[in-house]
Amino acid sequence: MDKLSSAWLPPTLRTERLVIRPFTATDFAAFRAYAEGQPATEYGSWLGGASPSDAARYLVDTIARYGRPPRTDLGICFEGQLIGGVAFHQVWLSPPTMELGWVLHPAMAGKGLAREANGALLGWLFERFPELSRVEARVRVSDANGVRLLEKLGFIREGSIRHERSGADGALQYGLLRSEWLK
Repeated sequence: MDKLSSAWLPPTLRTERLVIRPFTATDFAAFRAYAEGQPATEYGSWLGGASPSDAARYLVDTIARYGRPPRTDLGICFEGQLIGGVAFHQVWLSPPTMELGWVLHPAMAGKGLAREANGALLGWLFERFPELSRVEARVRVSDANGVRLLEKLGFIREGSIRHERSGADGALQYGLLRSEWLK
């Protein structure tokens, strides 16, 4: 396996309360449980939808992609249960930039789990990819919890993204430079 491919092997990360690990085929029911609360029309399409066929396609595609750039999705487990996911993908080669995304089962919100998971993933990304210059993230304008999470992690608001779609509230673009993370 070449150096680039081995860099993209999915990690298993452990924090005080979480295990962040590659998805498996046995995650189907738990994945559907949190995906159903995150409609793609509201939160974007990285989950691919919540129907049984959408969930199955997402898991099969995610597992098949492990070890190959530019994207990796991982499950978040709390007390032995899959409760959400984090994802990163390469968005720029120069400067080397990744985008971060996350989702949790709605019942798990407000416990600091998303911050814990994203903090662990950011630490791993900056360590594993020494040339990584920055990490980006987007949240809906109305997602006050997402905004607060990014700001607690040190992200800086860089702009907004507008939508023409009726009912869409747009998104906020955030960025975190390597030097800001290392502070």
